[in-house]
Amino acid sequence: MTGLVGAFRRQVPDECLARTYAKDGCSISLAGMSAHHVTVDVDCSALPLPTDAKRCDFLFVGEHDDRTWIAPIELKRGTFSARAVAAQLQGGVDLADRWMPEGSRFEFAPVVAHRRGIRQETLKALRKVAVRLRGITRRPKLIHCGAPLREALV
Repeated sequence: MTGLVGAFRRQVPDECLARTYAKDGCSISLAGMSAHHVTVDVDCSALPLPTDAKRCDFLFVGEHDDRTWIAPIELKRGTFSARAVAAQLQGGVDLADRWMPEGSRFEFAPVVAHRRGIRQETLKALRKVAVRLRGITRRPKLIHCGAPLREALV
């Protein structure tokens, strides 16, 4: 592997590569995505992160529509706090930032996959939070559990 995907792959221990994309009753699909990607299970104990660090469920780095994407992903089955989700996504972003070579070109999309029925106040709060990667600030994109990741990469 070359480029940004290769740079990530060289730093991720084999046991931390995601083979399924589900946790706690929620999942995402990589249907329609390029085979040229790395998906990190950020909860993996072999990653060099402090045990108390906020972290998202997965970190996707891959190619889609001729662009290289970095997408921290948090899966939520029930109710959640927008602020807590933003902190978890930022933890994934901080990990990505440590592994990215200087001058890397990328697109950035923090993703929250959820079951239907998010409370209105949570939706309003999500519209106010954002995560930042190398000077790029993005609000989390919502997709439903089971949906393809490509829905968020637009």
